[in-house]
Amino acid sequence: MNTTTIPLAQIRIDGGTQPRVEISNDLVAEYAEQLRTGTEFPPVTTFFDGAAYWLADGFHRYHAHLRLKLTEITAEIHQGGQREAILYAVGANAEHGQRRTNRDKHKAVVTMLTNKLVNKGEDGNPLSDREIARLCKVHNDTVGRIRKELSVGIRQIGAHRTVKRGSSVYVQNTAKIGRGKGRAFGSPSPKAFQPVRTPKPAMAKTALELPHDPDYAARALMSVMGEEFVRRLIESLNNCLKQKGRNNGQH
Repeated sequence: MNTTTIPLAQIRIDGGTQPRVEISNDLVAEYAEQLRTGTEFPPVTTFFDGAAYWLADGFHRYHAHLRLKLTEITAEIHQGGQREAILYAVGANAEHGQRRTNRDKHKAVVTMLTNKLVNKGEDGNPLSDREIARLCKVHNDTVGRIRKELSVGIRQIGAHRTVKRGSSVYVQNTAKIGRGKGRAFGSPSPKAFQPVRTPKPAMAKTALELPHDPDYAARALMSVMGEEFVRRLIESLNNCLKQKGRNNGQH
């Protein structure tokens, strides 16, 4: 690891390395003001894979530099890439900096459980609750609880279906279908081996507070959601605006 000054343009923040649920606009503004008055901040933490620097810690400092239109930032440079940056990020700020909220800790654990880059060890096996807790700097029970929540959520997705009766449409819970009074609990349903439809996955939702400055909002959204999501969002927004323009032209 060495510390040096690197161009902001070479730092990547779109690989899921953002450890927090959201960027605090107030904290970015505070850091920017301190930078403007000459305050020196600790270096941000990056991982260099030979082509790009993946930001793992120091997102508020990074955005404060962007706000002031600075072009360089002091950074610690570790050897590694996107995976190593994520593994570092999930435990960042546990003991220093702006302390993590419970939502931040939850996001870190979910990342370790669901992100294919980091949810398995070098042997190819899923990481244990104890190992994830060590990386995220949380209690083992927290990991176990979140793992259970994710598992229940997946089962619930497949336990409902849309049913139409005449002109009425409603959602039916199918979890208990097939459990007749004469069948022992735990025994297979007579319909268990009939083909079933694979349900579509639930749409993910994200609560995100964006600043009013469009340029900064774009960077914050890129940091939290990733480059691919933002590209798809831009395409969808363009389609919506075109459709709105056509609708307005009809009146």
